[in-house]
Amino acid sequence: MYLLLVLLLSGFSLAAQGQKADTTIYDAVEYLPLPLVPGCLPEQHPGWPDDSLRRCAERGLLALISRNVQYPAEARQANIEGTVVVSFVVETDGRMSDLRVVKDIGGGCGAEALRVIQALGEAGLRWRPAQLGGKAVRMRQALPLRFRLEEAPPFHLNERGDSVYTVLDTLPRFQGAGEDSLIAFIFNELHYPRAYRDSCKVGVIETSIFVRPNGAIEIDQQLDFSNLGMDFQWEAIRLINRTAGLWTPAYYQGRPVTTSVPLRVLFKSDAPHCQTANEAFDQAMLLAAEAANEEDLHAALEKWTKAVQLQPNNTELLYYRGSVLLNLNRREEACEDFAHIRRLLGITWFEPLRRVVCGW
Repeated sequence: MYLLLVLLLSGFSLAAQGQKADTTIYDAVEYLPLPLVPGCLPEQHPGWPDDSLRRCAERGLLALISRNVQYPAEARQANIEGTVVVSFVVETDGRMSDLRVVKDIGGGCGAEALRVIQALGEAGLRWRPAQLGGKAVRMRQALPLRFRLEEAPPFHLNERGDSVYTVLDTLPRFQGAGEDSLIAFIFNELHYPRAYRDSCKVGVIETSIFVRPNGAIEIDQQLDFSNLGMDFQWEAIRLINRTAGLWTPAYYQGRPVTTSVPLRVLFKSDAPHCQTANEAFDQAMLLAAEAANEEDLHAALEKWTKAVQLQPNNTELLYYRGSVLLNLNRREEACEDFAHIRRLLGITWFEPLRRVVCGW
């Protein structure tokens, strides 16, 4: 089951009551507040009329909310559906204040709607404030969020329109003993680029592949977490291509279907003088495994930081440390890690999130 949200922003405002004279909250203005969503910023589209900017921003805000909201288990089990209304004041600096649920449907939906709006504000979502007489003024806004339960399809459509199944009766299987055979195949068949043997480069390249209903494979995307470079990326691709014909497809309701499988390929040089670099990487991975299982965020952050110190340009470690920093409300430090990833790779694999949290 998944959540379908309907967001109605235009012209929807609540009149504030009991306002103090020096903190007026207006209910009639010349220009309504506008959510400043990446891709729909006024400076990015100087020729767009206000209505076009607003439609773009509202769609962007809807997408942000939809990606972050979680349908409450209590509401799902009780088949609760309906519209929750969250209101807040858009301050003159574009921040949101005085968030409250003005209409709830129960089952935790009101609290979830409020949580998502608060989280977006804490992550850096800002608004162009209301305008009256040529100056910014405070105005209360209301967001109606519609919670509706529907059966989620067992697949998603990729950019080419292929159905990639995520709900499966049986997973795709590599020949022989499955995962053990795959690990052995990678270990035996992977070639470290000879020209780089003395470089001591060490790191992981993760490639996701489609396993088709006939067992054929196709590379979907690739992440070079340690920025090893093209020669290493090509070796990972050549290795994966050699697995062609060695897969049994996934099954759903008795028929073979397409699904995606992630494959992590580890490169280590066997040159004697590279032993120190290899050991530092292994130690960083052990710390990362401990951090991932750590319930206390501060303890997890300490371990992620030690891992990053051992592998300062490992973008996977930087991403996870940045995520923990974000959860600890240390946004500026998180954005430093995210910016480092962008400098190393040119772009991040989580670019929409980075832009929401850190801006352009």
